[in-house]
Amino acid sequence: MLFFTKKNNLYYIWFLIFINAEILSFLAFNFKILNLFILILLTLLIFIIGFKKPIFLFLIPLAELFWGSLGHSFDYGIFNTRLVIFLVVILLFIFKYFFKLKKLKILKNKKLLFIYLLTLLFITLGIERGYNNNYELSKIFLDSNAYFYLLYLPIWYEVYDKKYIKDILIILYTSALITALKTLILFNIFVQDYSLLNIKLIYKWLRDTRTGEITSLGNNWRIFMQSQIYILFAWFFSLVKQIKVYSYKNFIYLSILISALIISLSRSFYLGLIFGIILLLINIFIFQKKLLNFKLFFNILSIFIIGFIITQLLFNIPKINNIINISQRTKVEEAVNSRLQLLPHMLKSIKEEPLLGHGFGKEITYFTSDPRSKGEYTTFSFEWGWLDQIVKVGIGLVWILIIWIIRIYYLAFQQLKDKPVIVLSLMSGLTALVIIHIFSPYLNHPLGLGFLMLTTLIIYNE
Repeated sequence: MLFFTKKNNLYYIWFLIFINAEILSFLAFNFKILNLFILILLTLLIFIIGFKKPIFLFLIPLAELFWGSLGHSFDYGIFNTRLVIFLVVILLFIFKYFFKLKKLKILKNKKLLFIYLLTLLFITLGIERGYNNNYELSKIFLDSNAYFYLLYLPIWYEVYDKKYIKDILIILYTSALITALKTLILFNIFVQDYSLLNIKLIYKWLRDTRTGEITSLGNNWRIFMQSQIYILFAWFFSLVKQIKVYSYKNFIYLSILISALIISLSRSFYLGLIFGIILLLINIFIFQKKLLNFKLFFNILSIFIIGFIITQLLFNIPKINNIINISQRTKVEEAVNSRLQLLPHMLKSIKEEPLLGHGFGKEITYFTSDPRSKGEYTTFSFEWGWLDQIVKVGIGLVWILIIWIIRIYYLAFQQLKDKPVIVLSLMSGLTALVIIHIFSPYLNHPLGLGFLMLTTLIIYNE
């Protein structure tokens, strides 16, 4: 993969789009009225571009998803980036395809349609049960609204064509690079504590736009962003290309992404990365054995070593701080303990309603040692992703999601020999997502659901 050359103008374009989005997000955070102008401009842009080229009803939401973490990079009143894009895309699609709804492509794929409709049915039942259990309407909505993102699937399925895979990968690679560079820069800023910079303002920008979390760990810092999961997905795609054809520039790119994942200090990401690599090596052994050699393992090991060196340099330039201690995770450990303290209460709730769940808006009260909310704490937002879904909607939703994923694996295995790069990358990414969702909720959020739908489109349309 050759980044930012004359032959790849699309890389330049998307790189500049994401850079400008970062700058505008920071400016809008400091000058609130800018949020309104930007959201209005975004609305007009989607209407114009989406009307002329329907594929942008897919690419624009995808670009925001890859880059935007929780979707609040621009925020004005009840409206935010992700919500505005969602509403405009839905309305424009209905306007353009209203008289063609009976001919939508997804209606011809009976098996996928059945899985999709059953998923929506369970989500609807979860909302209904929450209402019947007299949970607060606002909490039911806040707990379930992320699943509305699934309404994109018929739209994306309609406008998608496999000739756009290159465009999708360019958006993924550039957005992941921007997120990784942002992670590295923020890490250096907070570790070095530059007196010329308003560090408190930078911290508030990241926190209040819900882009991520910055946590002090003694003389070290953790920079975590939810969108870093797409760094992980991009890493798998780039790694598979690196295995096929070695590229120095791609090697550096992979090392930058790994250094950002190291700085995230996310155990969930680390586990997802490990299981994704394991599945990748198993698939290579079975279907592409000729690629399995010493160079492959040396290449992967070298990427991790260079990534760690990059992290060390950022930790010690310009002020020397000695060797970074990534095991220094006091506050992170307290967050892990909080999850463990929540776990028995979730298991108890599951035993009470295992089949259909308690409904969205279900709250649990437990004692937490997390310094951000120390003491008795009540919430409807749970860390354990699969268990969260069983608590709220019951085993049925988890069952249908697992069938959905197994169906993707089944179709992917049939395509592995002919299209190894795309299929190997998607399978590793999906495996990582399934593992990460055990500990951190992603498949009940647009970040995870979006990748599930993206994988579905590519695999079903190959």
